[in-house]
Amino acid sequence: MSTKSKDDIINFFESLKARRFSDAEKALQVIKDTRFGDSDFKKGYINALEGLLLSHRTGDERDFLQRAPFDKKSMRSYSKEFKDFVKTGYRSPFDVGYFLAWSDMLQYRMSTEN
Repeated sequence: MSTKSKDDIINFFESLKARRFSDAEKALQVIKDTRFGDSDFKKGYINALEGLLLSHRTGDERDFLQRAPFDKKSMRSYSKEFKDFVKTGYRSPFDVGYFLAWSDMLQYRMSTEN
């Protein structure tokens, strides 16, 4: 993934965190228009980002992001689980993209939390 793509993804996460949903949608559109990975990987990654946007926007209490503790120790554990899922076994490119997006989101949160 290029540095520009990484910057676009960080912009998406920053917009989500700040609850600037129109900016997050714009960043998501830029990411959708970017070439990275194969098409199934990209579909999985985009699907995860769309889900993150929807869950942040609606604030659904049943959602993982609303219920899970997000202290540093928990975030490291979740991130490791997502990475391990991607690394182990035979995963489809869609699954790899999907869980890598979640891992990226957790890495972003860990790097920006106080």
